[in-house]
Amino acid sequence: MKKPTMQDIADRLNISKNSVSIALTGKSGVGEDLRQKIIEVATEIGYPIQKLSDKNKSDNELMIGLIAREDIFSENTFFGIINLNIEKEVKARNGQLLIHSVDENNELNNEIPSFITEKKIDGLLVLSHLKKEYIQQLANTGIPLVLIDHHDYDLNVDSILTDNRKGAFVATRYLLSNGTNTIGFIGQVDKSPSYKERFEGFTYAVKEAGIKQEEKWLIHSIKEDEAAIENYIENLDSLPDAWLCANDEYGFLLTRILSSLGYKIAEDVSICGFDNSYFSTLSLPQLSTIDIDKEYFAKRAVVQLYNRIEDNNLPPEKILLGTQLLKRNSVKD
Repeated sequence: MKKPTMQDIADRLNISKNSVSIALTGKSGVGEDLRQKIIEVATEIGYPIQKLSDKNKSDNELMIGLIAREDIFSENTFFGIINLNIEKEVKARNGQLLIHSVDENNELNNEIPSFITEKKIDGLLVLSHLKKEYIQQLANTGIPLVLIDHHDYDLNVDSILTDNRKGAFVATRYLLSNGTNTIGFIGQVDKSPSYKERFEGFTYAVKEAGIKQEEKWLIHSIKEDEAAIENYIENLDSLPDAWLCANDEYGFLLTRILSSLGYKIAEDVSICGFDNSYFSTLSLPQLSTIDIDKEYFAKRAVVQLYNRIEDNNLPPEKILLGTQLLKRNSVKD
């Protein structure tokens, strides 16, 4: 008697052999109704089905993909720490991590890595932002997907995010708590949703305090470039008493520039950063900042992906992780 095969199951249901393989190995990529039909036919024709204990073992040896733009992987102050802890968390689960950088042409032409199109991974993490159309193509593969530090209202996928608005609100209120009447913001707001949200939190806190905001002190389209920032500052006819920076690098550069112009940080002008990166401790004086637990950020992303792999039919979630204000020496007491 001929031994039953996956192709026999596929022919019976008029589906691909690959769909049968995905269903019987417990991987994502087929609906639950189809999975049950495949199992029923497999049982009927005597095809051996993987035991639950074996399935649980394979779930602990999942292949996880991690992709990001090239500049994100080269950054080591924020995303580099998250990347490292993602690797640690996946390894702790006996999984394997496959990392791929997306260059500008890949993103522009929506060129998806072959290990994704060929579904060689069980789940995918996307670190930071890629264009919406590119991420939508990733989602269309059916592979469980979690975005890290990025979201878009048009994308129905899981996102792990920092509560940027609240963090910026708390930082701004802290800067304004000592009688400060004028305040500025510096950062490239259009660079990422995170920076935009930080600017929104800043704006809300300023409005709540009843302070009239000077547009000239809202530097929201400048890159982390010392010469460009210095040129902007030097051309202002007046400066505010305090600055909220979109990240610590802006705070570090602003501290250097204002110090070189003769301002005493904290005494003459207060500065607060965001992220608690090494720029905040390199700065003289060290920057007050908003701390993000990057290790937990990474762990929470992996946990969410494994949950998504287990059930890819659950509604998408946007998970906000809290922040903490770290008071150092760059803000007037």
